[in-house]
Amino acid sequence: MQDPVCKMEVENTTPYRINYRGITYYFCSKGCLDEFKKNLTKYVSPADLNKKIDVKIVYCRPCKYMDRALNLARDILSYFEEVNVELVQGDRGILDIYVNDELVFSRYIEKRFPESEEILKSIGQKLQLARQS
Repeated sequence: MQDPVCKMEVENTTPYRINYRGITYYFCSKGCLDEFKKNLTKYVSPADLNKKIDVKIVYCRPCKYMDRALNLARDILSYFEEVNVELVQGDRGILDIYVNDELVFSRYIEKRFPESEEILKSIGQKLQLARQS
């Protein structure tokens, strides 16, 4: 990881970190963290702030998974400003979550329902990758 302020390489175990708009930034010191907080626009470009992630939740309506899908969509939209969420009705027990058209969770494959935290983490990772490109 690279400290966005001083460009020094840092470990992701550093205690100096901040989650800003779904991306975790790591710092070498409290001074760099404080500088980042004071001058966000200096270290996070407007183009990076406007990058969007598309999330599609395909759920089984006959199975009554709509409430689960709605709760997950609410959690995603509450946590991330830069995410578009689409709900798609399906059948046959489906509950699949796609991030930028990549399957990140399938109830069929995992044999369980997703936890919001694991989906939020996947989206955060995708946002971080999008901002690095």
